Amino acid sequence: MGLASSEISNLRRDRRSKRRKINSTRTLISLENDKNMELLKDFWYKLNKDAESEVVGDELKILLAHRLIKMPMPSWNEIMWRNQASLLAITFTDKEIISISSFNNCLELLKSIYSKLIDLDTKDREYNSTYASSGVKLSSFPRSKRFKEEAPGLWDEFEEITLNLIEKGNPLTRTKK
Repeated sequence: MGLASSEISNLRRDRRSKRRKINSTRTLISLENDKNMELLKDFWYKLNKDAESEVVGDELKILLAHRLIKMPMPSWNEIMWRNQASLLAITFTDKEIISISSFNNCLELLKSIYSKLIDLDTKDREYNSTYASSGVKLSSFPRSKRFKEEAPGLWDEFEEITLNLIEKGNPLTRTKK
């Protein structure tokens, strides 16, 4: 009788411990997602603040892309997501895991677009200043326009991803709806 009682007690303790781990993991990752969403919304607001301009079309996108690369990118975190990897399968449904992973991948994609824009701008500046520093008449050499050519498309992608993330919100709170 004592052995059975001890086993039942151990089983209950293990279940409570597992439930606490699941709840803790869910809470930590939800808070991390909320913080990342807050950072994204704040960044987007600052980026588009006073964006009204007489410039339209691709010129506006180039202007916004330049504004984007002049701002520091938010420090989005995936620390809890990575650190809790062993508990993900018991904490979340497959759909939730896919949603959170997609959310984090989109944030990484925004960083990648940001880096690509910075790289394009830097290369254009380096290319164009090479001839200026040599004293050669700039009008006799073609200027690099890669940033102006690629920035509108990259801006469109950045904007689409950002607005989609903002609209959907935290992947953990949207799956409960």
